Amino acid sequence: MMPDRPWQTLGADLFTLKNKTYLLVVDYFSRYVEVALLSPTRSTDVVVHLKSIFARHGICEFLKSDNGPQFSGSHFKSFAAEYGFMHITSSPRFPQSNGEAERAVQTVKNLLTKASDPYLALLAYRATPLQNGYSPAELLMGRRLRTTVPALPTLLNPVLPDYNALGAKEREKRWNDARSFDKRHGARNLEPLIPGEDVWITDARVQGKVLSTHNTPRSYIVQVPQGTLRRNRQHLVPLQTNSGVVDADEPPVGEEPAPPEPAPPDPAPPVTASPSGEGPTTETVRTRCGREVRKLQRLDL
Repeated sequence: MMPDRPWQTLGADLFTLKNKTYLLVVDYFSRYVEVALLSPTRSTDVVVHLKSIFARHGICEFLKSDNGPQFSGSHFKSFAAEYGFMHITSSPRFPQSNGEAERAVQTVKNLLTKASDPYLALLAYRATPLQNGYSPAELLMGRRLRTTVPALPTLLNPVLPDYNALGAKEREKRWNDARSFDKRHGARNLEPLIPGEDVWITDARVQGKVLSTHNTPRSYIVQVPQGTLRRNRQHLVPLQTNSGVVDADEPPVGEEPAPPEPAPPDPAPPVTASPSGEGPTTETVRTRCGREVRKLQRLDL
């Protein structure tokens, strides 16, 4: 779902490239990315870089991330409460829920791998128009960025995009993309689970019981022998229980099943008179492609 305005919903993720770990933050509205080198990779370092990014662009309302140790600790929870944004974590082993950040990670890694100057590569990405006709910088800041490519000074003047037309175009595109994805992968809506329902956890290959729903969509807390797990609805398969319904093919209780009827004998092959009139002969048998099936001739010694 597309946010209502720029820098309202962000996605954050960590990635490793050439033995170095980076923090990536992407705006769900404009797809503008911020990249920071982490050294070391503690939660406190992630918080410091996020504070620096918020000081440049403002504080978001929603921040989506995975359940990595840098985002799931008490220090990050205190940071979210202090700065006043809602932290939303994706279901374990279900990265699709933070798909914008996952896609941005692949894009940035390709840029940093191929470019000799990573800063110019990031600048080029931020200044390149997207499919909707606007660059990430235009969508976020309302102006074009000056790059090494010559441009008229008038083109660098601030001009705000038509957000109403842009929103309608983006919503239609994302709806078409989602419909194509669902059709290609055979996706379908799954029935919600209720607390106390027995389920099979496909990735952990263990049986569990639903305790409650999570505060994120389609996510549940499940009780397993080792403790509790959080899983997306896609990983939970309801177990069938005895509903008291008798199969129509099964005999009632206390009655013996009727013996099966004997199968009818195979019909004899049709016979025809031989051309010489000596007697009936078996009709020629042919395969689907029309080839005649002949009886095997054995040498009589």
